[in-house]
Amino acid sequence: MSLVQFINKGNLRIARENMGISPQAVSKKITASGKDVVSEWEEGTSLPTWSQVTKLAALYNVPELLFFTKENLQKNKAIPDYRIGADQKSDEKVKKLINLVVTRQKWIERQLREDGAPKNKLQGTGRHLSSPKQLAEFISERLGISVEEMKDISARKDALDYLIEKAEEGGIFVGKTISYHHIKVDDMRGLFISNDYCPFIVLNRKDALSAQIFSFVHELAHFFRRSDAVSNSFDFRNTDRDINPEEVFCNKVAAELLLPERDFVKDSYGKSDIDAISDLYKVSPLSVFYRLKELGKIRSDLQSSLEREIQREMEENLRIKAEKDKSKNGGNYTNNMRDSNGSLYNRIVQNSYLDNRIGYVEAANLLRFSPEMV
Repeated sequence: MSLVQFINKGNLRIARENMGISPQAVSKKITASGKDVVSEWEEGTSLPTWSQVTKLAALYNVPELLFFTKENLQKNKAIPDYRIGADQKSDEKVKKLINLVVTRQKWIERQLREDGAPKNKLQGTGRHLSSPKQLAEFISERLGISVEEMKDISARKDALDYLIEKAEEGGIFVGKTISYHHIKVDDMRGLFISNDYCPFIVLNRKDALSAQIFSFVHELAHFFRRSDAVSNSFDFRNTDRDINPEEVFCNKVAAELLLPERDFVKDSYGKSDIDAISDLYKVSPLSVFYRLKELGKIRSDLQSSLEREIQREMEENLRIKAEKDKSKNGGNYTNNMRDSNGSLYNRIVQNSYLDNRIGYVEAANLLRFSPEMV
C-alpha cells in the first residue's frame, strides 16, 4: 500500500502521549513486523501507509486529518489518577476515555465562547471549605439537592436522574461509559475533568445504580473543589493508606450528603436496618455500613462479620447485573449513546446542527448517532 507523503510528527507524538501509550506498544498494535515503527514516524525517518494512519487515528481517538494539518495539537493536561490496583491495560482504556472527554470539552468550549456564554460560576466555589459536612451542605444548597426528595423517589435510576438533572442545571456536563469503552468497575467508577465552560463528570454504567449515586456525589465534590480526578474507590475511612486523602475527603462529602448524621438516632443498627436504609436512601448497603460504623452505630462484635456478609452480597449483585447487561445484547444503540453522551452535550451538538453551524456528518460523528434523534 502507498505511503503518505507528509505527516505532522509533533501531532503523532502528542496524540499518542495524550493516550498514555508507549511507541513500542502502539507499534505492536499497528504492525506484526516487530519493529518500533511509531518511533520512526515520530522521528521522521520513515512514513506510515494510509491504512496505518487510519489505525492510529482510531487508536488515539482523533480524526485522521489531525496528522496532516500544520496546526499543532495541544497536549492534554494531566488528570490525577487516584485509582487503586489499576493495571497498564486499564490505564490505556481510561486514558482513551479521558482523551475523548477533553476533545469534546475543546469543541463545546469553542461553541460556548462563540455564543458569548459565561464561564461556569459554581466550579471551585467550595474550595475554601475544609469540612466534608460543610461542603456537603454547600453542594446541597447550591444545586438544590434534597435528601428528603430523594427518599420519596422509589427507583434508584430515577434518584440518579434527579441528581444528574440538578447538576446539569448548574452547567455540569454528565456522561456515562458505554460498552465500547471496555472499562470495568474496578478500572474506574467515576471521572471529573474541569473546564472553565464545560466541566465534565463521567460515571461507569456497569456499576450498580446505588454505587453510581455515591460516585456521582463524590465527583460533585471534586467539581466544587475543582480537583480533577479519576477514581475507583468509595471507601471514606482512613484505614487504607493507598487511598489518596483527596479521595477520602470527597467520599466523606458523599456520605455526609447522602446519609446525613442527623437522620440516624438509634444507638445501634443491624443488617435488616442497613438493608432498609439502603432502600430508602438509594445508597449501597456497604456505604451505609461504613457510614454507621463511622458514626459509632454498629456494635463492635458484629462489625467484621457484617462487613464480610455485605461485601459478598455486593459482589454477587454486581455479578448478576453483569449477566443481565450481557443478556440484553447492548439494548437500543441510540438510546445508550444518548444516555452516554449526556443531555447537555446532546443539546449543544443538536443546536449547532439546527443552526447550520455544523453539518450533518460532523454532528453525527460528535454524537455517534443521527442529530435528529436527540
